Amino acid sequence: MATLAARGGPPETAFPTFAGGISLHHLLNWPDTKDGQGKTEYLWPPFATAGYQISDAELARLKAMGFDFLRVTADPSIFLASSKARQEHLHQVVRTRVQRLLGAGFKVIYDLHPVSVNPDYAPLKLVESQDSPAFRAYADLMEEMARSLDDLPHDQFAFELMNEPWLDSQAEIARWQPMLEILHHRARQGSATLPLVLTGAQWGSIKALMQLDLRPFQGSNVLYTFHYYDPHTYTHQGVGGDEGAYLAGLQWPASPGNIADVREAAFARIDAAKQSPALAAQTKAVTRKLLADYELAAHDRQRMTADFEAVAHWAKKAGIPAQRIFLGEFGCVNAPHQQPLGKDRVQWLRAVRDSAQESGFAWALWAYKGYGGMALFDDKGRIDSGIAEALELKG
Repeated sequence: MATLAARGGPPETAFPTFAGGISLHHLLNWPDTKDGQGKTEYLWPPFATAGYQISDAELARLKAMGFDFLRVTADPSIFLASSKARQEHLHQVVRTRVQRLLGAGFKVIYDLHPVSVNPDYAPLKLVESQDSPAFRAYADLMEEMARSLDDLPHDQFAFELMNEPWLDSQAEIARWQPMLEILHHRARQGSATLPLVLTGAQWGSIKALMQLDLRPFQGSNVLYTFHYYDPHTYTHQGVGGDEGAYLAGLQWPASPGNIADVREAAFARIDAAKQSPALAAQTKAVTRKLLADYELAAHDRQRMTADFEAVAHWAKKAGIPAQRIFLGEFGCVNAPHQQPLGKDRVQWLRAVRDSAQESGFAWALWAYKGYGGMALFDDKGRIDSGIAEALELKG
């Protein structure tokens, strides 16, 4: 395998070194839209209303808590669907917001983070095929975006090419490699040295990251990222639209008695939902299997440590220093179906943070505020005491 100088760029190449950060999912994502006769139209000017802002006081509080970097997510669809003139305006909006965060003393990761605002550029649509119009437009955006961001300080800023590619099967994971190579190449056409953040498929999993062929990125100033929500059944219990939507009160690590209680309560919720008999039976079967698999996996702190050690071993073998690897997202729901998870959630959050730090990796919590039940602050500005305790936040 190539050495660091060949793979990640020469030692003198500037790149940001991160410690502990948090994602901001509300500044440049989920743009307001309206239906334009079957086509998605964006309200203009974008990201201008109160919900897309962050105050100086909020930034100061995050800084005082100990966060040294912010990962700013951005929906690419508004760029892809806009005219050249509007794209230029959007580039300026991005630059202005990033420069403000840098000026507040944070390092910044700008993360292109597809969401389902516009069906033409939804997450699955963008990775359908490297020859699809949507992907080709996205590749064009890579070059434009890298060029527009090139003059930002390379020791304080990085550009993440795509969040959590929606490719899951082994065949789909293999399809991501040439797509990532195209995106990386186009970004390099826009900037020769801007720090770029690369990830594997399968929603940014460890497994998919370690399956990447790194040779096409030799000599490039890149960092690598992965996400950690394992075990998913635990961290996403009660989340609407998820397979575990009816679960609540599940403990980590798994306990047979707790699993039996959770299953019984979940079945009661399914019955209360008044689905058709066939759909209710199917939902119960899925729920039963989820819990059985959760118990069988026996995920615990030792398993978590092994997961992070696997990434560290992969990086060392590839000649990638730990400073070029970071945990881009982790989080766990707070109170599914109004049932606070309590101390085992605190233990899970702390264990993830500690596993990352023990491996020499930076980490970014999901998220500052927003939907999903994982936010550090709720919509009334109240802090999640469990997260604060787990991450030993200051202030």
